[in-house]
Amino acid sequence: MKRTILVRLKRGTYYAAVHGIEYAFGAHEYPTTGIFEAEPKQCDGFTFRKTILIGKTDLGPEEVRAMMEELAEVYGGNAYNLITKNCNHFCNDACLRLTGNPIPSWVNRLARIGKN
Repeated sequence: MKRTILVRLKRGTYYAAVHGIEYAFGAHEYPTTGIFEAEPKQCDGFTFRKTILIGKTDLGPEEVRAMMEELAEVYGGNAYNLITKNCNHFCNDACLRLTGNPIPSWVNRLARIGKN
């Protein structure tokens, strides 16, 4: 059974939601993962604005969690960088792995402009 993958906009940042769990990436000073889970549309400190349908996945909840654990190796909290490794980069990587589809190009436009 295919599961819908949604990207949610919250004050300029995007998060991936699948199987009733919202996955996000944020900064902290430790070398542990910066990926965290929240209830969809309920992440503290953010105001929900918009949902974008990215696609569907055949992965079940356990497979999604295993995939997030793989991403956790790459997305350490102390690796967060507003221009080169932010929550939108994480969301794009998660969506590509889950659906084969990237997030819309305009989502991370400011980071691309800052990089150039």
